Amino acid sequence: MKNIQIDQARLFVYNLLSLFFVEEYTKTKQDEIIASLEAFSENAFNSEVEVASKNILKIVEQKGKNEIFNQYQELFLIPFGEFVSLSVSWYHEHREGGIMQLKVKDVLAKTKIRRDEKNFTAQEDHFGFIFTLSAYLIEEQLNENIKEDLQKELFVEVINPYLEKLFFRLMAVKSDIYLNVGVILESFYNFEKGYLEV
Repeated sequence: MKNIQIDQARLFVYNLLSLFFVEEYTKTKQDEIIASLEAFSENAFNSEVEVASKNILKIVEQKGKNEIFNQYQELFLIPFGEFVSLSVSWYHEHREGGIMQLKVKDVLAKTKIRRDEKNFTAQEDHFGFIFTLSAYLIEEQLNENIKEDLQKELFVEVINPYLEKLFFRLMAVKSDIYLNVGVILESFYNFEKGYLEV
């Protein structure tokens, strides 16, 4: 059963995840990330998320706001060392731009929006894009502009099978920020599975 307040909270979390997983946002929206984390730590849905949010805030306070972008680059852009792929297709078939990209495009085709290639360089199967799209779909569903539960379709077809692999990798990295983001992802993933009855 759908609950408007829970959907608004889910929209907030997907927006926060989008801020962490879109390269441009880690560089230009650091104040928004901090403000969202402060709100999230005070209204977390469990103690693990509260602690993880507070840990990230402490790290940013000690190392500076640019640390988010620095750790994003080291973890997701430099193709050696601890590199973690943000491509769902990579987790599905060990290459980018595969079937998962087509599945995201299928969901996207049911909406009026299209990927803004000038401002968003990542492919459709990039977790940053997928979290951004999830937030958009929930907002459109809350505003009753979309009748189908397209966000659930996206979760079932694309997010659910592979998010576990991403957060397990993140929880094992040296990046103290993204290790804590991995903890948030795990808790949110388990919440989403229960809420969406997947």
